[in-house]
Amino acid sequence: MKKLSVILLLAFACASPGRAQGISYGNYHQLRQPIPIILDTDFGSCTDDLFSIVMLYHYIEDGLVDLKGIIVDREGDRNAVLVDIFNRYYGHPDIPIALERNGVKNPFDFIPYSRLVDFRKPDGDWLYPRSVDPGKLPEGYKFYRKLLSEAEDNSVVVIAIGMMTCLSQLFGSGADEFSPLDGVELFGRKVKSVYVQAGHFDGNDNFSGYNMRTASSAAAVFYDMLPSNVDLVLSPTNVGETMDYTSEDILTDLSYTALHPIKTVYTQFDCEVGQRMWDTNCVVNAVLGDGEYNLSPRGWVKYVDRGEASQMIFTPDPAGNARYQLPGDTFFAAEKVMDIRRHTRMNRYPAPCSIEAPQVQLTGTDAVGWVRERMDQLTDKYLGAAGNKLDPGEVLSLFRPLGFTGTNASDYSEAGLLLYMNIFDRMVEKALREGVHDLTIVMGPPSSGKSTAVRHLGLDGSGLICDGVPEGEGVLAAIINGARQHGMDIITVVPAYNDIHSCLKNSLAQGRVTGRYDGLDRLIEAYRSNEGQLLRLHREFPDIAIRAVDCSRNRGPRPVSSSQALKWSYKVGTADIDNLLTALLSAVNDGQIGMSSLRAAAGDLYSVPGLGAKGRAIADAVNASIDEALKEYIQR
Repeated sequence: MKKLSVILLLAFACASPGRAQGISYGNYHQLRQPIPIILDTDFGSCTDDLFSIVMLYHYIEDGLVDLKGIIVDREGDRNAVLVDIFNRYYGHPDIPIALERNGVKNPFDFIPYSRLVDFRKPDGDWLYPRSVDPGKLPEGYKFYRKLLSEAEDNSVVVIAIGMMTCLSQLFGSGADEFSPLDGVELFGRKVKSVYVQAGHFDGNDNFSGYNMRTASSAAAVFYDMLPSNVDLVLSPTNVGETMDYTSEDILTDLSYTALHPIKTVYTQFDCEVGQRMWDTNCVVNAVLGDGEYNLSPRGWVKYVDRGEASQMIFTPDPAGNARYQLPGDTFFAAEKVMDIRRHTRMNRYPAPCSIEAPQVQLTGTDAVGWVRERMDQLTDKYLGAAGNKLDPGEVLSLFRPLGFTGTNASDYSEAGLLLYMNIFDRMVEKALREGVHDLTIVMGPPSSGKSTAVRHLGLDGSGLICDGVPEGEGVLAAIINGARQHGMDIITVVPAYNDIHSCLKNSLAQGRVTGRYDGLDRLIEAYRSNEGQLLRLHREFPDIAIRAVDCSRNRGPRPVSSSQALKWSYKVGTADIDNLLTALLSAVNDGQIGMSSLRAAAGDLYSVPGLGAKGRAIADAVNASIDEALKEYIQR
C-alpha cells in the first residue's frame, strides 16, 4: 500500500473553543441577515437533492437562510408530497411548495425513491406523515412570480439544482395578478444571483450535464434570456464527481435512529448507481459564500441546444455575469463530504439514552463521568464524520447535550482531553494499519496561519490531520511519545509564527465564517503560552526535524531556520493590549461580529494581565458598545 503522511496540525496554544451551539443543529450564529432563497429541485430521483434540502433546513435553524419556497420541477404528485414529508420530519412544515405540471414527461428515475410516499406502518398509517394536497399546489412558474413580486429588489437567491422547465416558463410569462412585469423583467429586478448545477468547462467536451440536456430546450431559453445583471454561479459536474458519500457511510451516520426518510431510501432502494454529491455544492456556495470554492474569472455562458449532446460554452470577460466552480483535489472533496456527513448526523429526535439527548448541564468531573460511560459511542460518532481530521474544537462540540456553548470551553477541558486522546489513539491505529508512519506536527498561536503553512508546504493532501491540541501541561509531549510508541517513526514539527495583531485580525475573520471565537483574553493568554515552547521541544526531542515558517503580518509563510525561529517573541505588552482592544472596538462598532457572538469575541477583557489605565478605558468602551448593541437587538 502506498505510504501516506500523517499530519497532526497541533497548536502549542490552548485549543480554540468549538462552535457555540444551543438547540440548533449547526452553527446558530446569525452573522448577517438571512438570505431569501428559492430552491428549484428535481426531487425524487438523485439522492444529492436529499442532502441539499437537509443542509438548507440546518442553515434555516442557524439563522443564515430564509427559505421562501421549494419548487419541484420534476412532474409527479409524489415528488411534491415527498418534499412535504421532509419538511415535516425536519420541523419545517410551513415551507411552501409548488409543482411543475407541464415539464418533462416521465424523466428517467435513477433511484425511484418517490415511492417512499406510499410506505405505511403495520397499522395502516403513513410511515411518514404528510399534510399537503398535491392537487392544490400552485404551478411552479406562477409560484415564482408570487414569491418574486413580494421580494425586495435585488435580494433573492435562486438555487436551481434540477431542470430549467419552471424557470423557462417564468421567462416566457407575462403580467398577471402578481406583477405587471413580464417574467424576465421580474427576475432581473428581484433576483440577485442564481446558482445552477450544470456544465463541464475544464475538458474538451463542454457538455451541459444531465439536468440541462434532459430539458434542453428549456435550458436554452433560460441561458438566452437570463438578465445580464443577475450573477450566475455554476457548479459543473466534475466538481461533485469526486465527492462520494457512500451508502455504507450514510447508513453509519444514520445508525442513531430506526426511522429516518433518508435511511429508508438507502435501505429500501438500490442507491449504488454512481451517485455523487453534485447539488450540495450549489447550496453551500449560495449560503456560505465564494470563500468555500475556487471560482473561475468572470465571463459569459452560451448554451448550444443539441438535445442529449447539448453544450455550454464559457467565454471569459471581466464584464460577464457568470462564473463557475473549479474542481478541487481529493482533500477538498473529502472536506466537502465531511461537511455533508456532519449535517446528516444531526439528530432531531434523540432517544433519552443516546449521546444526542439533552441532559441537565454537566461540567467538570460530571462531564468526565458522562464521557467514560459513552467513550465508544462518542468516538465512533466522531470517526464516522471526521475522515482524516482530528479537531479539538469539533471534539468539544460533542458536549452540546451537556451545555457546552463554546464560551465555556474550560468547563469541558478535562472531558475533552480524555475523549481527544481516545480518538487520537484510534486514528493512529487506523493510520498504521494503512501503512502510515509519518507524523507532522504544525504548531503555533491561534489564527497564526498554520493552515496556510500546511498548504504552502504541500502537506494538506496527506493522511491524518489533527487541527489543534487540547489545553494542558505536557499534552504535546504526550502526543509525540504516544505516536512513537504506536510506531510513528518519522516526526517533523512545523512551527508557524505570526504577530498578535494579525492573529486577532485572522481570528475575527475566521469567526465571521465559522462562528468560532476565542475571546481576546484567551487569545492573548494562548499567544503568550508559546514563549519558550520551541526551546523546550528542542531540549526534550533533539532528534525531531523542524521546518519553521514565518507568517508575520500575514505575508508568509516564509521558511526560516530553527535558530531564527528560536528568536520569535510572544510577549504582549501594554501598548499591544491597547491596540488590540482598539481593533476589537472597531470590529464591534462596525458590525463585523454577529450579535450572538459579541460576548464570545470579547471575552473577559479585564482579566488580561498587563491591562493599563488606557486599556481599561477602551475595555469599558467595548463592553458599553456590546451592551448597547444587544439592547437594541433585543428591543427589535
